[in-house]
Amino acid sequence: MNIPIAMLHHVAEQPHPSLQRWSISHHKFLEFLNRIEEKGLQTTTFEEIITLKLSSKDLQHKIIITFDDCAAELFEFAIPELVKRDMKAVFYMPSDHVDGENIWDIEEYNMASVKLMNRNQLQHLLELGMEVGSHGEKHIKLNKVTHAAAYTDIAESKKSLEGLLNHTVYSFAYPYGKIPAKHQQMLAKAGYQFGLAIYTPFESKYNLRRFAINETDDQKIIDMKLGKRYRLMRLIYDPILLLRNRFETK
Repeated sequence: MNIPIAMLHHVAEQPHPSLQRWSISHHKFLEFLNRIEEKGLQTTTFEEIITLKLSSKDLQHKIIITFDDCAAELFEFAIPELVKRDMKAVFYMPSDHVDGENIWDIEEYNMASVKLMNRNQLQHLLELGMEVGSHGEKHIKLNKVTHAAAYTDIAESKKSLEGLLNHTVYSFAYPYGKIPAKHQQMLAKAGYQFGLAIYTPFESKYNLRRFAINETDDQKIIDMKLGKRYRLMRLIYDPILLLRNRFETK
């Protein structure tokens, strides 16, 4: 699916130092949204792609904005800005942590606590025309557990969110971008239509590439990431990067 997919986490002024890597400022977020509008792109969601049966031609001038983890702070600035511009985004929630905190970051990386969205906030996203997707049940590295454990986490998160929100969950974002073996079979069996990675050697609808927007990205870099040439570059870059990382961790 040849469409730019952006990955964001936090949009905040003066975030805790432990969160800076995953945060962009209000100014940078506005710059990103401005460039989307100026390039004539329109936001869509995976739910729209399915329910409106959007074709490849329909997606030529579309972009998908995604937020991982569902920090409640997004309601303070980012979400109102999206609504003001009639833009949509997809929000990925780890189902066991609704109305909780980013315990995985706290325990493993000693990061600052972040309040996550509650049921009413997730429901409000749907009312605003946004999409709520699954970020797993417990936000674990699915490539580090057994096949059975990975499938349980993937399937139960969908079931939990659909029960909580009384709404179909169409897409799944792999926590940490870690893709388990046999991921396509697992997501298809669980009933997902799409799966989102970060880096992946081969792309399918169950491991779509995403790009991050960073605080250091200037207009030129943002424009590059939004363009078709960047997506073509990733066809070569991702396999090399992943192969290099594999050798470095041995």
